[in-house]
Amino acid sequence: MSLVRLAEHAVFDDTDDAGVILDTRHGVYLTLNSTATLMLRAALRSDTVEDAVGCLREQIDATDQTLESGLAKLTGQLRDRALLAAAHQDTR
Repeated sequence: MSLVRLAEHAVFDDTDDAGVILDTRHGVYLTLNSTATLMLRAALRSDTVEDAVGCLREQIDATDQTLESGLAKLTGQLRDRALLAAAHQDTR
């Protein structure tokens, strides 16, 4: 099981190194910067925070603590906007 899974009403498009999540319930887009896009890709592919941080360490020049904090902030924002599947609501 991946660290996070988007809700059924959330569609992620990560073309051109910048991500966009469409909330199909409300027709609202959430634009992600390149760092948040990398973080979401890693979280969607990884089973644990440690795995995601390991993937990110190769792409982003930051400490593991900074990467973990960034992941927690991103998933918190997605959770607050109800864009994560119910089973993935708490990734801290």
